[in-house]
Amino acid sequence: MLVRQGDRDTVIETEGGHIGFAPFDRVEQEIARRLLGRFLRVSVERLVSGPGFLMVYEGLAAIEGHAIVPVDDRTLWTKAIDGSDTFARAALERFCAMLGSALGDYALAQGAQGVVIAGGLVPRFIDVLKASPFLSRFQAKGRFETMMQTIPIFVCTHPEPGLLGAATSLLEGHDHA
Repeated sequence: MLVRQGDRDTVIETEGGHIGFAPFDRVEQEIARRLLGRFLRVSVERLVSGPGFLMVYEGLAAIEGHAIVPVDDRTLWTKAIDGSDTFARAALERFCAMLGSALGDYALAQGAQGVVIAGGLVPRFIDVLKASPFLSRFQAKGRFETMMQTIPIFVCTHPEPGLLGAATSLLEGHDHA
């Protein structure tokens, strides 16, 4: 989390990805139920992360009775993004919807004035994200929906956002006179 105070930004370290996953509909309830058979709890990061995408894919396949051929994460992501596997693409669209719900929950809980999605994954499928239910799920916060519509969402496309942030932090913390 980034807190802006005057002309100074302060980074607040969090482990927000480890909050509990909140299913939006019966499909997501079933995915979570299946994972509760394997884990003590289901966090957002368990599903809405690079490795979590495989669990979304496998969960949807189990629910729909769709036979899948086991693949590694990289291959699955590639097939989902390029659309060569229509079931993987459907799982990616569900993943985007779940990402929207989670980010909307974070934004609502933190009183965010803006959201930045950083990392190497989302820029690879930004067109899928834009066409998916991501935004509607981000905004679907009941009586706060109108407020959620005012929160801008950005995708960081810098190739090394972590290094950029570290360099910025270093420069701001030292006097260069």
